Amino acid sequence: MLDVERPYLYPLPRFVKNLRLKEWRDFQFGDERWFFFTALYDAKIASLAMFHAWDRETKRRWSVQRIIPGSVFSFGETLSGSRIAYRGSRTFIELLCEFDKGFAQVAVLRNSRDPRKRFSGKFRFAYGEKTSASESVCLPLGMNRAMYSTKTFMPLEGEFSAEGQTHQIRGSAAMGILDDHKGFYPWRMRYDWVSGFGLDPKGRRIAFNLTDNQVRDQVKFNENCLWINNRTWPLPPIRVTRPHGHGSEWIIQDTEGMVDLIFVPEVRNDIEFRLGLIDTDFHGPFGSFRGVIKNGEGERVQAEDLYGAGIQKYLRA
Repeated sequence: MLDVERPYLYPLPRFVKNLRLKEWRDFQFGDERWFFFTALYDAKIASLAMFHAWDRETKRRWSVQRIIPGSVFSFGETLSGSRIAYRGSRTFIELLCEFDKGFAQVAVLRNSRDPRKRFSGKFRFAYGEKTSASESVCLPLGMNRAMYSTKTFMPLEGEFSAEGQTHQIRGSAAMGILDDHKGFYPWRMRYDWVSGFGLDPKGRRIAFNLTDNQVRDQVKFNENCLWINNRTWPLPPIRVTRPHGHGSEWIIQDTEGMVDLIFVPEVRNDIEFRLGLIDTDFHGPFGSFRGVIKNGEGERVQAEDLYGAGIQKYLRA
């Protein structure tokens, strides 16, 4: 994306364009009991590394979250064959993508001084025509600026260890979503996002991605989709409303009768700080869904068996 000649009004050297390009890669994944979310985010002025593990059965969470000054991650020009990692004090997070070899991988190690906060995990996602479903978009943000994203829904297997116990993440309910993202976003960046996954009563792997962001003309250009096993269905633009704030129910609807969801937050995941030029107000709870999504053939997919996350984000950087 740095080859764009004029992403802004005046021509800029490549290093200045790089300073305005937001880049991140994240995975959300799990099974009927566990929900995991990890992300490496580069806002150039600062970077973010996070990993969260949420045990829905015991209501326990293990997590690590680091805000690092400056740009510390190297995002390549290709997705397959790329590796992004964070290595800090007692913490290691690695996001590996080898689509040409048929897999993606997440590894994490948290070696805290407190035994209750130590954990580790390794998760492998199966990529292939018969096992996964992808969506890639490049959408206009204004002038000659755009955002790119590839999202891929895949089955997985792996293990997570904490407090002396190792939990196997495998079987038909083990699945997850990769999101690889770059964009020349405005100085004040805003968006709403919800995504979830799970098995439906027919035993099919179901997932969805719904975003309301600063893309121009979202009727024509959006990244909303529904996945059923290895098939992708486009969805219309949506709006998210929170009548009682981000900690209570979120209502997600479109104007075409295909999306009618309620997201119920269960565990908070907030980042709020102000540091000079940077101003962040991030709310990313984990929770359950109820309601209906329709695919392109009019089939009603019930959301009660799906679990995931939502994000309400404001970033000035």
